[in-house]
Amino acid sequence: MSIASDEALYRAFVGPRNQDYYLAYFARADARGYAPISWHWPVLAVGLLWFIYRKLYLLAFVTFVFPYLASILGALAERFVAGSGAPLAWILVLGFYAVWLPLHANAYYYRQARTAIEATRVALPGRPEEQAALVAARGGVHVQLPMIMLTLLVLLMVLSGSIGQLRG
Repeated sequence: MSIASDEALYRAFVGPRNQDYYLAYFARADARGYAPISWHWPVLAVGLLWFIYRKLYLLAFVTFVFPYLASILGALAERFVAGSGAPLAWILVLGFYAVWLPLHANAYYYRQARTAIEATRVALPGRPEEQAALVAARGGVHVQLPMIMLTLLVLLMVLSGSIGQLRG
């Protein structure tokens, strides 16, 4: 029975872009037995778009809804301690986007890769070429979707600015 190596499947999952960076991180995680905390600059700069680009849709969704959850918690805190709601919401949002996400993005990506590889090995035992193809389909990058979202965001901002000028 032929078995695809972890490295070959990691390569398939990551795709050609920044492969050396992620393979080095994945090797460290495998050697330690857990995904270590590490800083990831792209997530600090463009978190939501990076998660969509790397097909991490669940974390992209969490990233999108987190400010709303922080606002709800801030509103609840405001009911108990006047003046605490807005600062709490800002601390939560800044802590999540500027600290937690950049420190945990690589670990989340690693876990996503491990899950895809393990599921593929179960689904296609002894078929390394098919395993690599399936892992590549589950991983890789989604180049078009972040660009489409960014374009829609810019168009929405232009449209909302135009509507504001018409009202004024």
